[in-house]
Amino acid sequence: MRHLLAALLCISAQGVLAADYPLGTMTCADIGAFASETMAAKKAGRTKEDALAGLETRTYGDPVEKRNLTDVVEILYGNLGRNLGVQSAGAVMKTDCESGRAAK
Repeated sequence: MRHLLAALLCISAQGVLAADYPLGTMTCADIGAFASETMAAKKAGRTKEDALAGLETRTYGDPVEKRNLTDVVEILYGNLGRNLGVQSAGAVMKTDCESGRAAK
């Protein structure tokens, strides 16, 4: 019985540490595709301010989607995005989403 209780506590603790990404109507593949598009635009000379302004014109199925896409822009235009290419940006952000990074 003690072992069963300990196992259940470990499983529930892991669930708390790896909380689901709140995605709204988006998928992790959508996040990855947006990241690739954003990195391609960045490499073509689009500024961070333009990328963020572009988010204001999008239609969202859920308010969390705008926050998620804003986070992607912030990451890719920050230090973490400095060494990423178009494909790797998409792969990294998709994997991050799938791993269940805790929401802000």
